[in-house]
Formats: sequence, C-alpha cells, structure tokens
Amino acid sequence: MANAAPKLLIVGSINRDLIFYGPHGSQMKPNACLVFDSWAAYHGGKGANQAAAAAVLGAHPTLVGAVGSDPAGEEIASALKALGVDVSGVARVADTQTGLSAIFTMPDGSYVGANVLGANGRITPAMVEAALDAQPFDMVLMQLEMPLETVYRTHELARERGLRVILDAGPAQRIDLTRLKGIYMISPNEAETEALTGVVPSDEDSALKACRILVEAAQARYALLKLGGRGAYLYDGERGISFPAFNVQCVDSTAAGDTFTTALMMRICLGETLPRAIRYANAAAGLCVSRRGGLASVPTADEVSAFLREQEDAL
Repeated sequence: MANAAPKLLIVGSINRDLIFYGPHGSQMKPNACLVFDSWAAYHGGKGANQAAAAAVLGAHPTLVGAVGSDPAGEEIASALKALGVDVSGVARVADTQTGLSAIFTMPDGSYVGANVLGANGRITPAMVEAALDAQPFDMVLMQLEMPLETVYRTHELARERGLRVILDAGPAQRIDLTRLKGIYMISPNEAETEALTGVVPSDEDSALKACRILVEAAQARYALLKLGGRGAYLYDGERGISFPAFNVQCVDSTAAGDTFTTALMMRICLGETLPRAIRYANAAAGLCVSRRGGLASVPTADEVSAFLREQEDAL
C-alpha cells in the first residue's frame, strides 16, 4: 500500500452548527415548540467536516468553499487552517453570512436539521477550476450544500483532469444524475438514497434496487449507501455487498457520514481494496458517533487503528 499522504480536494459547505441535545419527546409538527436540555455551537458544514476529517486522519486536504463577512466565517477558516487544511480556496464574501445549521438530536442519536446556505450559495465553478489548476490532487470529494451547477461542473472539471470524484450526496434532494456521467462513486445515506431514487433502502433487496438506479443513471463505477447502524452497502454494477457497522453507543451522528466518506477516500488513495477501506471508514464513523459535535468528533488515524485492533482482539 502507498505511504504518501493523499492530496485531496474537497468542495463544499462551511457552517456554524447549533446542536440541541436531550429532547423531551416533542415531535416536528406545525406550531410545536421542541424542548431540549442543552445546546452547543460547533464549527461544521459538510465540506468543513470532511476537510477537517482528512487533516486529522493524515491527508493533505484543500478546501474550496465560502464564508461570510461575519466573525464566524473567519473563526471557522482559522480553525481549519490550524488543523492543517489548505484554506486558500475559501472565499470571504462581503455581502452575506456564513452558513448555519440547526441540528436537533433525537434520543437514538439521529438528528433533524435545518440549513441556511448563506455564503455556501456563492461557491462557483471558477473557484474549483482555480484550485485544480493550482496543484495536483489524488481525488475529489463534493456534496450538495452548494449550487448544483457547481456540483456538476466540479465533476466535469475533475474528469477532464483524470481525477476520480466521490459525491457524498447530502443533504437529501433530487438531482440530475445524468450530469454526473462516469463519476467514480455516489454515496448517499438512507434519506438521500430515497430522495435520489425514490427507494427506501430498508433491506438488501431495496438497497440493491436503489444502487442499480444510481449506477445506471450516472454510469457510476460504484454506489455506496451509508445505512447508519446497519453499516454500508456497496454495489459495483454487478453485485452488492453489505458491510456491518461496529457496535458502538451512538451519541451524536452529526459528522459521521462526512467522516465515513473522507476516511474511505483516503484509504482508496493509499491503495487499499474497497472492502478494507469500507471497514476502516465504518470504524472512523463509529468513533465519530460516540462523541458530540461536528469537527470536534472526528477521530485521529491512531484512534481508528487502535479501535480496529480492539475489535480484532475481541473476536
């Protein structure tokens, strides 16, 4: 397996996360007020979470994104830089706010969220092209918390340069999969899978059905579904394989999917087989859900390795 730290380009959102903990049984209904025990503010956004995860896990990530002119934007960009993220591709937009996510945790560790795009709506294809022209990369990762035209064009720009692209397909929404023709991998969670395909991946048969829709529509090399506590499901155009999750206590799943996809991409770049890379990614996500916060919950490479050794010793 290759030893050089992968150089990863991550295109995506930067947010201030407000996370509410300890719900009192209220449900999301019109005119209802949800009651929680406590709240906390974290640095977040799918792009920022993934860039942070890449740096903490030992890669060399460059983030293309945008923040507003408020103090939150400067604070998050500085925190990412301190972790080792190249933030030269992060624009400061004078006439808008930094993105915001309100995240309401549920008793089982899942969450319901609401996003304000803010400066994330100003991420442009030109910003991505400038980053790709500035230095070589091993792989590109993107999400959907930005203008869809930027998503489609990022894939096209990367493909023109022979770079593999992973789409972490959140937040859940319907997109034109044909605009992603030839993409290396599409990786949605359960809600995102339903939004993209109309299929709820509740078992192996439905997971396979959803993956076939994704792969055929985008002519993708792989579809990889993130199924929370049920693990992951990989489809390569011919067959599907399930990869069970590790048994951990879920406290907060906020950045788990971001950590999973980033860890997976890193291990692929390091030359690991997909099954081994998915196991590693499951371990990283398992550690992530056992902690609170977005960027703050991402484990180090040493922590993931130690966790995997513990799991093997327990067999």
